[in-house]
Amino acid sequence: MPETARVYGGVTATERRDERRQKLIDAGLELFGTRGVAAVGIVDICAEAKLTKRYFYENFASIDELAAAVFQQVTDRLVEQVIPGIIAGGGQDPRPALTVYLRGALSDPRVARLLAVEGRTGALAPYGDGFATRAVELWFEFSPAPEGSDDAALRLRAYAFAGALTQVGLAWHEGVLDLSVDQVIDELVDVFHALTA
Repeated sequence: MPETARVYGGVTATERRDERRQKLIDAGLELFGTRGVAAVGIVDICAEAKLTKRYFYENFASIDELAAAVFQQVTDRLVEQVIPGIIAGGGQDPRPALTVYLRGALSDPRVARLLAVEGRTGALAPYGDGFATRAVELWFEFSPAPEGSDDAALRLRAYAFAGALTQVGLAWHEGVLDLSVDQVIDELVDVFHALTA
């Protein structure tokens, strides 16, 4: 019987490995989202996950690789939630998508830090940049362009809005904006309409 097929307590080896991997990702979100990637070591992650280094290296080659996996999982979950909002807005109303995104990104300070701070520096910078591009592409994939619109101009505005959204997230995380999440959404809806007018 292959190692991955062995069952203990009703759980296969593959399922146990997946569970350990998720514990490491959860520990990464907690520590990267509170301390920052640069301030966290493998020993810290293992202590938080209550796993040994052996299990860390079973899943990840380095802290940076774990950080990338954490960022990927967080952003994948946000994308899953935002797509129905983009569709609901039909390319004209950003409120449904913004509401889902900002509630998901700002309601958990760890996620806010991961996206606004950690995703802009160090090992996660390429992933943060890639997420902005992914957001723009999702918008165009799931919302129809207005009749007779200039695709290049619309894309420029979409990137401008994505940049504004990133900067607002950073300012909100740092406490510069004394606004509730609902107020941030209202203001960004106005910015969107001003950009697309």
